[in-house]
Amino acid sequence: MSLALTHFAVGATGATLLLAYLPVRTRYDAPIVVASGCWALLPDFWRVTPIYRGAFRELSHSALGNVWWLHAALDRADPTESVRLAAVALGVYLLVTVIYAERRGDGPGVDHERR
Repeated sequence: MSLALTHFAVGATGATLLLAYLPVRTRYDAPIVVASGCWALLPDFWRVTPIYRGAFRELSHSALGNVWWLHAALDRADPTESVRLAAVALGVYLLVTVIYAERRGDGPGVDHERR
């Protein structure tokens, strides 16, 4: 079972990469990335819900759990809740975010008249 931070970072990284390389432009980048990170956490909803706890837990450990940004595969790959893996996933997410910002080219130091 990976830490929630690991799942969130993997989901956010996935959405950021899709936004960077698909020919889609929207001004709702940040909400999409946050929603994608939350989407990656959904199979662990069984930890906080008072109802349907068993159904959510089974979903978390099934092959269908991979629909949520490979949630089940990540849990199997990291059974010890490694803090190191969470730090690496967060670092990769931050790196991808910087690359995306540079690729998009709308930061404060960009001359918009030259584009």
